[in-house]
Amino acid sequence: MEVAVLGGGHGCYAAAADIAEAGHSVRFWRRDTLAFDPVLNTQSITLTDTQGRRTIPLTLATGNIAEAIDGAQLILSPVPGFAQTELACSMAPFLREGQVIFLPPGTFGSYVMAQEISQHGNTTSELAFADAGTLPWLVRKQSDGAIRITTRASRLPTGIFPNRLADHGFGIIKQIFPAVEQRVDALDAALL
Repeated sequence: MEVAVLGGGHGCYAAAADIAEAGHSVRFWRRDTLAFDPVLNTQSITLTDTQGRRTIPLTLATGNIAEAIDGAQLILSPVPGFAQTELACSMAPFLREGQVIFLPPGTFGSYVMAQEISQHGNTTSELAFADAGTLPWLVRKQSDGAIRITTRASRLPTGIFPNRLADHGFGIIKQIFPAVEQRVDALDAALL
């Protein structure tokens, strides 16, 4: 599957490494290109977990958000709630019909992002936004190009906004996160 990972925090690095190691095509974007240099230079992330330490190659690490989003079926952004508005503004011009934007944890991000994207002129009506109740990993960055994953979530309560796109959204997300548990809607998941 084509996946875009957007952001520069612990969860973003974990997402990019885990999803790429599972065999998916991962394009990883971070706004702060100076801090992102170790990943940009190697096009990889060093992952340490219970299986040991290894280097995970990415399809593309980039400072260009349009490159990361282009053609992605799933856009994954485990950024804190305070960063979601700015991220929505940055990606609004590049989003296309059928894409799924997954925010673990969501903290009502699906509503915020849908509103911001619309206000920035993107009239795409078939975007599914997903809020999860938690981050899928217990993770810490070791350096700007390395992470340590202590554990992975065995349950990931998630809801979709708008709810009419729930089947499509869950069909995409479950290919990457089989531990996803479908909640009534995005509000139900965010309130967890």
